[in-house]
Amino acid sequence: MITTIIFDMNGVITDDEHIHELATKEVFSDIGIELTAENYRAFCLGRTDIAAFKDLFEKFGIQNQNINDVITKKSLRYQRLIKGNMKIYPGIVEFIKSQSSKYTLALTSSSTHAEVTGVVNLLKIKDFFKVIVTANDVKHGKPDPEPYLLTASELNVTPEECLVLEDSENGVLSAIAAGMVCVGITNTETEEKLVKANYTINNLDSLKKILVKI
Repeated sequence: MITTIIFDMNGVITDDEHIHELATKEVFSDIGIELTAENYRAFCLGRTDIAAFKDLFEKFGIQNQNINDVITKKSLRYQRLIKGNMKIYPGIVEFIKSQSSKYTLALTSSSTHAEVTGVVNLLKIKDFFKVIVTANDVKHGKPDPEPYLLTASELNVTPEECLVLEDSENGVLSAIAAGMVCVGITNTETEEKLVKANYTINNLDSLKKILVKI
């Protein structure tokens, strides 16, 4: 029986992947590396900055920069860019509010604590989530199951009680590896990229129908 809905943030609640991409490209440009859109999607989509940037540093042979400093600069740039440019997916805030009386809600994001805090405060949705897990809380980010397993542990629920709403391939893999029901929503990825999800949807009305069935 599903008692808990766990939301990813970027690409599920906030339509801000382009802002993460811009902030990432800008900080790498500052150190002389021009990232392509393909680089960003391959290394960064659905992953923590620490994992993605480590791989990018290795790919481009970057040795004269402190990775934590670059991540901090990216996070600060994202927070500056998101102010006044916040876009959210239609109906998602209303959906969160409506489901909060029926299910325990949590948020599990690959973004940093500062980035997540900024968003949930701007949207005034923080209090709807019993637990919020960010990149700062885990050693291994998505696609590793650790973020979702930690969320379940902090909620004191079993993975089998949890339904996860994800938009990225790495996020889907993380949720499935954690033993949770995963619904992939095609906000940022094609259906083919989300094939490992238990269900694939393109709108929240479809998710409501799934919740009635399971």
